[in-house]
Amino acid sequence: MALIPDEVELVSAASAGDVLADLGVVAPGTPVRARALSGGISNVVLAVSWDGGRAVLKQSLPKLRVATEWTFDRGRIRNERRCMELLGQLLPPDSVPSVLGHDDERFLFLMSHAPGGGANWKDELLAGHVDLQTAARAGALLGTIHARTAGDAEVAERFADQTPLLQGRVDPYHRTAAARNPDLADAVLGEVDRLLGTRRALVLGDWSPKNLLAYPDRVLALDFEVAHWGDPAFDVAFLLTHLVLKGVRRPQDRLVLRAAAGAFVDAYMSEAGAVAPGDADVVAELGCLLLARVDGKSPAEYLAGEITTGRVRVMARDLLLGRGRHLDPVLDHLFS
Repeated sequence: MALIPDEVELVSAASAGDVLADLGVVAPGTPVRARALSGGISNVVLAVSWDGGRAVLKQSLPKLRVATEWTFDRGRIRNERRCMELLGQLLPPDSVPSVLGHDDERFLFLMSHAPGGGANWKDELLAGHVDLQTAARAGALLGTIHARTAGDAEVAERFADQTPLLQGRVDPYHRTAAARNPDLADAVLGEVDRLLGTRRALVLGDWSPKNLLAYPDRVLALDFEVAHWGDPAFDVAFLLTHLVLKGVRRPQDRLVLRAAAGAFVDAYMSEAGAVAPGDADVVAELGCLLLARVDGKSPAEYLAGEITTGRVRVMARDLLLGRGRHLDPVLDHLFS
């Protein structure tokens, strides 16, 4: 990923209309309304509307909103836009937003606004609303992405750069957590070596409930800045990590969250076919990611207190030090 200077003015509600005019989406001087949406830790995200249209404007931040230093090249926004364009060609309609315009020099792009009637899956899970059909749809869509890109030389070349994975995940997650847990460092860094050496399909890198909108008939996926050609086990483990953490936060939901994890995995395996990862790789990555969400640079914000974070560390240690390599019994243990 080529480095680009960071000295670019951040878009704001006041300047959004000018940006849309520059992109050719509206005529100069058109009144444009804008309001901030959650951009997570890494982006400015604005919902913009004008007479006859609406969209979402997204721009990568030069400095992530985290407590510690985290370097992540702003060119990740181009990576995300290219991934979104590819998925728009590969997937059923309304599975991802459409790209409406972009300006790589200003690290931004414009995409279609999500239709009404959807619910953020993370919010639903944290509220105790665990829908097994949503879990299955999330698994089926991910399996479709992996299966339809596996072995595609053009996609492999387009997403060959591992910078998004290294800067967006391995360095702030795996290596940071390893440094904070010396007794687990060998296991974590060994998994890093395996992960970086496994390159089989387009991997999204952020297949998380917060990036999935649940509708009565489908899920719509968002956020692809960590997309890369890599190991499908990462995406599977990433989603499972979030379900496990919801179970730590809401012990009363563990039984139904275990069912959701099973529905997700079953649907994924059905669609992924030959590119589906082995259980041992998913379990190893799951151990790393659980550890990273308490001891990495982006800890899960809804886990608080030493009892809760300590439970997650114990889970991670069990997996990293060899407690089981078959996914079903591992999930049974994590949701117990």
